[in-house]
Amino acid sequence: MKNSRNHKSISLIENENRLFESPIKRFTMELHDLLARCLAMIITMTLIARIGSCLDTAVLSEDHALCVDKYVAKSYFSKHDNLVDSNFEDFIAHGMLSSACGNAKFAPKRPALHRKLIGEGSHRRLSSSLRLKMSSEFISRSPKSFEVIIIERLPSGVFADPFELQHLVQRGVFRDAAVFGDTNLELPSFLSNRSLVEVHLEVNSNLTSQQKDELDIHMELPLHARYQPLGHGFSRVKFSSPDLLLRCNVEGKQHGTSCLFLLDKQIAESNDNHPVWEVPCGNREHTEVVTAFTFISAVVSALLIIVASIRYSDNTANNVLKQS
Repeated sequence: MKNSRNHKSISLIENENRLFESPIKRFTMELHDLLARCLAMIITMTLIARIGSCLDTAVLSEDHALCVDKYVAKSYFSKHDNLVDSNFEDFIAHGMLSSACGNAKFAPKRPALHRKLIGEGSHRRLSSSLRLKMSSEFISRSPKSFEVIIIERLPSGVFADPFELQHLVQRGVFRDAAVFGDTNLELPSFLSNRSLVEVHLEVNSNLTSQQKDELDIHMELPLHARYQPLGHGFSRVKFSSPDLLLRCNVEGKQHGTSCLFLLDKQIAESNDNHPVWEVPCGNREHTEVVTAFTFISAVVSALLIIVASIRYSDNTANNVLKQS
């Protein structure tokens, strides 16, 4: 009898627990479902806001919409591992479409570019002077701010130091600057890949000199030569014309809205814009002489270190004996 009573009490307790747990389980399931719906709604709203930002940029342009990163080259290297001219030119042609700031077409006319190398040896500066002839629409409806973007696709054997560029940015020489591609500064030219430098220049009184409808911009980019393979005195490194873009912030639109268009590179290439850097390199004929001299110098240095160590130990021992 006692066992039956115990069984009945246990079953009653279990039924009470089940009745008590069922509302908690229902509440937990409903809470999970609600959280899942909220998360899905947040993701949807984020996507809608992103699409709306691009659509708002499209309203600024009569032709094409642009929704780009801070650095143009960042979009390219997110899809490609190395810098290949044909791939980058295709990216610029199809990804960076010409557009207008506001409702007025104001692309600069007849851009003139002059370039030269300054300095000697393995550390030089690439000087670029750009003159833009601004259209009447640009002068009458000038945006509240704009910047010139110069993209240098460096040839093999030349690199830019990203730390040096950031120092120039901190000093206010450049608005922004970044290096993409192979950023290993220690590799020789025959083991390294090409790199790309993107420089942003803010157009203001410090960087430009305006004469009527013309705009002059000057930039000096510090570059360094990698160790070249053995040759016959010099290795010729030829630069190609840079990619020139203009980014504008449109007045009267929401904060952060900007448009970007590519300057006419064919017109800019009409001048001699392909400077050649003759980088010093080792002479293959001197390999045996240099190897022998290096080996002899290493042996003599090792012997001198051994002799100096023996003399130092002898002097130390003599001093100890004298003190004792």
